Amino acid sequence: MNTGKHKQSSSRSLETIFKEHLENTVICSKALRDLFSNLEKPNPHISKIKQLEELGDKLTAEAYDALELSHFSWLTHITEDLIKLLDDIVDGFNKTARLIDICQPNHIEKAAYDILSDQLAMIERLQQEIDQYPDNDLASLRACCNALKENEENVDLIYHGWRKKERRVQVLSLIEESNWTEIFGVLEQTTDDIYHAALELDRIARYRSRSEKGL
Repeated sequence: MNTGKHKQSSSRSLETIFKEHLENTVICSKALRDLFSNLEKPNPHISKIKQLEELGDKLTAEAYDALELSHFSWLTHITEDLIKLLDDIVDGFNKTARLIDICQPNHIEKAAYDILSDQLAMIERLQQEIDQYPDNDLASLRACCNALKENEENVDLIYHGWRKKERRVQVLSLIEESNWTEIFGVLEQTTDDIYHAALELDRIARYRSRSEKGL
């Protein structure tokens, strides 16, 4: 995403923007699921995902503007990282939709459905923690990170299993396999971005906790 320079500063708080960002991300992930289920008429779903990605860009720009109004500290850098990751997640869903548009597969691989299911669970869990920002409970956030790590590892297993099946059985043509390898690469990166967003939120919460204790 290219946020550019913005002349107007945001009047909304980061917590409000973050909550809207996660709501938009959940909707976007479900729109991608709808695309997977409607390959015969993909264009409306692809357009919707693009619109949601553009909204995500606007929320990201607004978040950066809001951050500029806060007191500069080490926390600023971590929050910038979180903002970028939230943007990357929505970008990942849009990239996946664009690849579906370009590659035009005649079906969706079961592994892709399984990965998207894990991603949606991860986003909804992350949304619960974002809803508590900036007053996150450290134990709850740690549990969130652990749960998302399990999802992330499961996605790796799903993708590895798909690759192993293709190498041994070669269900798809070489072109189809190449297309799906690219699609899975984007899905896997998006999964990593969701997990790392939770880690950054955890870092923010721990920094705030140390600051309040004067450490």
